[in-house]
Amino acid sequence: MRVLVTGASGYVGRAVLRDLEAAGHEPVPAVRDPATLAPRWRDRAVTVGDLGPRTEWSAALEGVEAVIHLSSPSAPGGLSDAVLGDSIVDGTKRLAEAASAAGARRFVFMSSVKATGETTPFSGIDETATPTPGDSYGRAKLAAEQVLAKSDLEVVILRPPPVYGPGSGGNLRRIIDFLRGAPPVLPLGISGNRRSFLHRDNLASATLACLEHPEAAGRTFFATDGEALSTGALTRRILDALGRRALLLPVPARGLALLGDTGRRLGGSCAFDDSALRHTLGWKPVVDPRAGMLEAVRETADPLLSADGGRQA
Repeated sequence: MRVLVTGASGYVGRAVLRDLEAAGHEPVPAVRDPATLAPRWRDRAVTVGDLGPRTEWSAALEGVEAVIHLSSPSAPGGLSDAVLGDSIVDGTKRLAEAASAAGARRFVFMSSVKATGETTPFSGIDETATPTPGDSYGRAKLAAEQVLAKSDLEVVILRPPPVYGPGSGGNLRRIIDFLRGAPPVLPLGISGNRRSFLHRDNLASATLACLEHPEAAGRTFFATDGEALSTGALTRRILDALGRRALLLPVPARGLALLGDTGRRLGGSCAFDDSALRHTLGWKPVVDPRAGMLEAVRETADPLLSADGGRQA
């Protein structure tokens, strides 16, 4: 099918384009600047302005049967509630209305675990948990989900945890870079917490399942690598991938909290149960998390930015 992909030049978008093409679909990348795409995608791209309540979508949606909405502010932490509302909430509503008017049916919305809150019990939560977003970005994502629930489209909501992979950024990349030159004794041997992660290729695969599967319509799903790691286990996995050894001291989570927000995150749990995605859609990760971490450590550049668009799924 012909599929509009917003945020197509982003880290996840590039993998989604690759997987859509490999599955025989016709992806239409929607971007602010086609030059941000790998060369092979530029001729297929449509240019759209900033996402908001007045964005014009008619040309981009011509002949489109489905939408994968990935676009989101790249640095939401520094944006006001009003800007986030315009972009994430009103912008999503505008796109959904335009997609419905253009005759599209399926609408896959990339939300975030932040819509439910980034602190969970040790045992984790599933999609039935009451959302308690802890910041403006999470509240905006949840509000966009609620707007889409009123749409006449076949809406599928996907809530990924932190995403990693070759050339990835974010907090996990900062941890990897820190551990490259970290001292041989580290206060990161915590075992009393659990945190979920998701390889970029696993997220792209889950997105494709949400697009294609009839039973996905009207559902909200978490997606994870299938395991939730303690801070100590995550640190050891990264160190193993780096070929390094270190003594990890089991400092209590309350001790790490003295380091501020980063410390609190490292010491707390943020674990999610994606059984619904696996059982309903028959989905399973395409990348083993150990192999995925090794790939993320070894490749500091994203191969999907290359001229050939990277490997096929």
